[in-house]
Amino acid sequence: MKMKRLGIAWMLISFLIAPALLQAAQTCDRQCLVDLMKDYLAALVAHDPSAVPFDRDVKFTENTANIPVGDGLWVTASGGPSEFQIYAADPVMQQVACLVMMKENNKEDILLGVRLALRRGKISEAEHHAVREDLAYAMPNLQKPRPGLIADLAPEDRTPRAQMLDIGLSYYDALTGEDGTLAPFAEECERRENGSTSVGGRREAPKPKAAEGKPQFPPPGEFDSEMAKLGMALAAAPNTCEEQISAGVWAYISDIKNRRLLVIDEKKGLAVGFSNFYHDSKLKTMKLKGIPGLESVPSYQGLFNMPAMHFFKIKRGRIYDIEATGLVLPYGTKSGWE
Repeated sequence: MKMKRLGIAWMLISFLIAPALLQAAQTCDRQCLVDLMKDYLAALVAHDPSAVPFDRDVKFTENTANIPVGDGLWVTASGGPSEFQIYAADPVMQQVACLVMMKENNKEDILLGVRLALRRGKISEAEHHAVREDLAYAMPNLQKPRPGLIADLAPEDRTPRAQMLDIGLSYYDALTGEDGTLAPFAEECERRENGSTSVGGRREAPKPKAAEGKPQFPPPGEFDSEMAKLGMALAAAPNTCEEQISAGVWAYISDIKNRRLLVIDEKKGLAVGFSNFYHDSKLKTMKLKGIPGLESVPSYQGLFNMPAMHFFKIKRGRIYDIEATGLVLPYGTKSGWE
């Protein structure tokens, strides 16, 4: 009888302790998540998926395509990351994201955004945003990350997690609402897209045409007078994140779907969002506000989708830096994560 009681007692103790031990074994802290991402990037270059722990039912997308692990960059990655590296890790949600410069096919530069999600200590989701086009012009901004994006925040500068989530999502509301006040931008906010500064910071010179005689951004299309007017509007718009949006220069974005704010790094003040920008070309004329002489300009005409990844630096409840990728894909292309 005594042995039976001991057996029952041991079973009860095991029942109580085992979940805690299991949780400890399967939970990755912030540094663990960052280390895993670095191991993942090294495994890409080595073309060796076995070097990192994948879940049996892992889902993997590259530029929205759902493909097997081992395909895509697992075949073509050849070097990196360079000194340009940004990491955001979320121990609460067991997810980690990065934005890095890599090499492909031994020579080409690529700007690579990656998100990993863990389940029971293994990679259950992997998402690649690989920007391969038109990086030459932006390379000066892709040598090193802006200091603010990688700096730790002092405790008094941090924003509560739930508020960071709301702030990140409010950015998309501001764009589609053409109202910069819908998101809490700091006056010195700077946004870069595929390495190029689109607002804040130093005004950049007009972008040269690509080798084939087409503009680099917006997406490929014949350069004409309408495009020139839109470029003039962008150049003349206020140079703050809030005022530029409120001026209406992004009105040709018809919708932003599949909005996912998936990684919140409280230590760094980084929130990482994923979304899919739709451009249906139905708007023919944009009514701009506060830009003398350019109150009405032809809207950019081009059918395309732009799956995007945004790193938002949030300090004391305001957005200070935005670093984004954008993939120009055929209109109607899904993100792969609907």
